[in-house]
Amino acid sequence: MTLFEQTDRALALAANQFAGRSIILDRLVNDLVATALPTGGVLVAALCWVWFEADETGVQAHRRTIVTALLAVMVVAGAVWLLKAALPFRHRPLNDPDLGLRVSFGVDPSLNYSSTFPSGHTAFFFALSVPLWMRSRWLGSAAVVWTSLTVCLPLLYRGEHWLSDIVAGAVVGVALMLLLCRLIGATGLPDRVIRFSETHPSAFYTLAWLFALEIAELFGDVGVL
Repeated sequence: MTLFEQTDRALALAANQFAGRSIILDRLVNDLVATALPTGGVLVAALCWVWFEADETGVQAHRRTIVTALLAVMVVAGAVWLLKAALPFRHRPLNDPDLGLRVSFGVDPSLNYSSTFPSGHTAFFFALSVPLWMRSRWLGSAAVVWTSLTVCLPLLYRGEHWLSDIVAGAVVGVALMLLLCRLIGATGLPDRVIRFSETHPSAFYTLAWLFALEIAELFGDVGVL
């Protein structure tokens, strides 16, 4: 067993040591994983705040960044899904019989639909922190900390992912978002979306609300990362 694997297993055991001991704690963690509001909902709210923010002259200078990032995050979600399908299948820590993790109340250890590497949740939500970082470092840092506490830590606690899955997901998500924002930002597509929002606000904000809902739920109606 390599040092890399030993570290993964040691951290999985450390994060899981309190699971299955308290129904209240397990339900809290389960709600964080299953509920969109404290995870994607908070990030979407932050993006909405940046979208409507205006400077002293009334100029909303960050709208192009938001549009570019939201177009890019769709590609990130698709790319991570393809990456998980292409790479060798990796089981959850909870499904490793040699590890002997504790099962949280309300978790079915037999469910193991997709490979854990890289973590799609981590890739997606860390990618969403990039436009917030572009707005300000403190806002981006807050998004990273929030994602670590409400997404990464619960996944480790429940034995859903190895730490290496989460680190790889974060790196892939941020790297792809930075690359795609540069590529998409060089086109006229974000400007066309902003013009549409100005000329057809009713249609734009109706579609934007539906899109924001899917983002908050990590495109759960389309496919699970």
